[in-house]
Order: sequence, then C-alpha cells, then structure tokens
Amino acid sequence: MLNFVNLDKEVKDMTEEAFKKFVRALAIVSVVVGGFGSMLCVPFAVTSNLSLITAAGIYFIAGGVMITGGLITISLMMQPGK
Repeated sequence: MLNFVNLDKEVKDMTEEAFKKFVRALAIVSVVVGGFGSMLCVPFAVTSNLSLITAAGIYFIAGGVMITGGLITISLMMQPGK
C-alpha cells in the first residue's frame, strides 16, 4: 500500500537535474521502442492481406512518431542554458 504523505514529500524533493535525467531516459526509451515497433511491423507489410498491410502501416507511422518525439526531446534538452 502506498503512503501518499511520503510520496508527496519525495515528489517535492525531486531536483531539476533528477527531472532532466528522468525525461532524458524516457526520451531514449521512446526512441528504442519506436524503432523496435517499426522493425517488427515490416514482415506484416509484405503480405497480400490488406488488413495486415493497413495495420503494419499504422504501427510503422506510430513508431516513426515515437522516434521523432524522442529525438526532439533529446535535442531540446541538450541546449545549453536551459
């Protein structure tokens, strides 16, 4: 069971540097998961079944969006003075 009093204190104690590390880790995870998702849908895109091709295209686009979002986040966090 969670103790919300201590959880609230821990959230307030999170420093800016810790938050940046957390966001950077999430951005890297987004890039990796998006890449794996795009790679895993390629075998379904070469079939003759139209529904599989459509599903593979949707997941391929979603993987591209995740990769793009992660890369933008990483590049924005690398700017000096922010």
